[in-house]
Amino acid sequence: MRRIRDRAPTIRAQLTRIVLIPSLCFLALWLVVAAVGTVRAVQLMGAVSQARDGSRAYAEAANELRAERRLSVVHLGLRERGVADDQLRAALDEQRERTDSTLAEAVGTAARTRTTGDDVVERSAAAVEEAPASVAELRTDIDGRGAGRAEALLRYGDVLDDVQDATIALIHSTDGGENLTDAVLTQELLGARSDFARADALLAGVIAAGEMSYEETAHFTYLTAAYRDALESAGPAMHPAVRSRYEEMLDLDSWTRAERLSRGVVTRPPIVETDAGEGDLVVGPASAGWNTDIEVTGIEWDGSSAAAALVLDGLARAQTERTVDLAWSAALLRVSLGVAAAVATLGMGVAAIAVVGRSSRRLTDRLARLREQILDRDEDLPDILDRAQRGQRVDVHEELPLLDECGDDEIGQVAEALDSAQVAAVEAAVRQAEIRRGANRAFLGVAFRNQTLVQRQLRLLDEIEYHEQDPEALRRLFRLDHLATRARRYADNLIILGGGQSARRWRHPRPLVDVLRAAIAETEDFERVRLTSAPRALMQGQVVEDVVHMLAELIENATQFSPAGTPVDVSCTPVVDGLMVEVEDRGLGMSEHGYAAAERTLNQPPEFDVMAMPEDPRLGLFVVARLAGRHGVRVWLRPSPYGGTRATALIPDTLLEPSENPVPEPAPPAPAQGPPGPVRPPDVTSAAPAPPPVRAPEDPVPEPGWRPDPAYADWGGGPHGTAHSHPRPEHPSGPQATHRSPPPGGDGEH
Repeated sequence: MRRIRDRAPTIRAQLTRIVLIPSLCFLALWLVVAAVGTVRAVQLMGAVSQARDGSRAYAEAANELRAERRLSVVHLGLRERGVADDQLRAALDEQRERTDSTLAEAVGTAARTRTTGDDVVERSAAAVEEAPASVAELRTDIDGRGAGRAEALLRYGDVLDDVQDATIALIHSTDGGENLTDAVLTQELLGARSDFARADALLAGVIAAGEMSYEETAHFTYLTAAYRDALESAGPAMHPAVRSRYEEMLDLDSWTRAERLSRGVVTRPPIVETDAGEGDLVVGPASAGWNTDIEVTGIEWDGSSAAAALVLDGLARAQTERTVDLAWSAALLRVSLGVAAAVATLGMGVAAIAVVGRSSRRLTDRLARLREQILDRDEDLPDILDRAQRGQRVDVHEELPLLDECGDDEIGQVAEALDSAQVAAVEAAVRQAEIRRGANRAFLGVAFRNQTLVQRQLRLLDEIEYHEQDPEALRRLFRLDHLATRARRYADNLIILGGGQSARRWRHPRPLVDVLRAAIAETEDFERVRLTSAPRALMQGQVVEDVVHMLAELIENATQFSPAGTPVDVSCTPVVDGLMVEVEDRGLGMSEHGYAAAERTLNQPPEFDVMAMPEDPRLGLFVVARLAGRHGVRVWLRPSPYGGTRATALIPDTLLEPSENPVPEPAPPAPAQGPPGPVRPPDVTSAAPAPPPVRAPEDPVPEPGWRPDPAYADWGGGPHGTAHSHPRPEHPSGPQATHRSPPPGGDGEH
């Protein structure tokens, strides 16, 4: 079964992410847009508020500058005539103080508006900040008689134009209200108001001077025409409320009189005849000159122009306030729309999350029910397969009912597919188990027949060895006997891998040293194996054959995978939980991956399946794992200090019988350097073979067909595998104690 991670992503989380990530991205984008719009609207509100305050401050400063300009021009006109008016001078000084006060406020407003980030507003504000210095310089020139009426009119006009430009820049920074029409109308009306005030100051100075030159007449004509054209063009585009004020202004008596007087100045006869004085040379009947006389008195013009200027200033201020109010309303609307959009977006986002959560919850609930049903099936599958492997009848459709999840959507289709897949898989597993049982039966049948033939061959060899007297023939018979013994072990391997058990069993305990020698004797290169230590212990008879077989596989693995000239050491020492048998070679060892794979096989004996074996199968490890698992023996492989592999088998106490002295015996002397020599054939001339001994009644009797290897005939008491009533000592008897011994009466090496 696939391992489930602790923090594995769930379907519900994935569905939620699939839907919510685009939704949240869109929501975040919309919120950013709304936030940006709201911020810009708030900035616009600040600009509108600044434009309202700035336009008022600039309008007051402009009005005071116009009044000072008019008084200054009148003062200069009287001075040209040589008339001194102390009252006018005092009024001019008072007006200058008021102008300075309003200019200071305008300069403060300009300093605050320079932080808006609008280049036009900042440039116009910088010009306003320089206005006090320009006005002071102009006053000095006027008082010092360094400036005339025309220059004063021009320089005051420049300062007023800077103030007017600052007002227009502030209005344009508010986006001009509903559209640019309001801002353009405001600019035109402010221009008309400026032209009217300049014409008023010009005519007032002319009246004070007593004459009007050609240049002044042309300038006055231009100014009056300019404000009249501006008013006529702006009238149709005005808002009804502003247009009503404009129409009321046109109907006012003061405006009508001012218009009549200004038109009279413009339309007076330009040329007049002048009489020649005494001594003058008269060419014609009379000489002609520019008409400098005007038929407007100062009282008439002051009485009409002052009221008309106030009405026109009110009209321009009304249009300015309307423009600013419209911009403020637009900014409030933007802020409201931004906040409303953000709230609506959040609401829709919450609703979308709720809908997605509900939909994903329904899907995940269905998937959870499907998962629980599948897990319930998974709990039943091992029992079903186990019963199938044991040969019991299994009805797949009855054991695996259909899943309850139904529907035409993808989940229902998945449930249907799982039903089909699991039923097909279990049916295949049941058929495979039946096929494996049949193959195992055939496998075991062949193995048992092979084992029977080998047993018969060994008994026949016993008879031949008993009657043979030729040492060379007897040596060859012993080698053939040894090969047959190995063939019997290989046949036992097939039986064990097929799931069966060998028929050879001991009824009584056997000494541990005999068990170790028997294991060594069943290997091909037994001459290289050295038994270094073996404690006094007895092993239960029913496990002797399996332990011998298991140790023989480990020893043969060590001899096969180590150089031919190197020894293989076998030692046994008692430990707390039993006996530890170690088989150590001097080969090349294995890789870390090989040790890990061997450990997995030894800890969890796999199910032997010939169809899953590699091309070069190593059945010994399977056999060791099966035998160790059968009797609770722990086996592991580790690298050896000699460069090879050390196989360790821990035999538990439950497989041993109590002994009088479990202390291990000292190790025998090591063999001489170099590989041991070949086995010497017995010398039959020194002694005649002894008759077959009679088995004592108390001796352990093996099951029919079992015999010890003739290579260790001494541990059984004779060459025919019969057990002697008094076995040999249970420790190695010399450097070649692990070699096969000849039958009694021979001169074999020990």
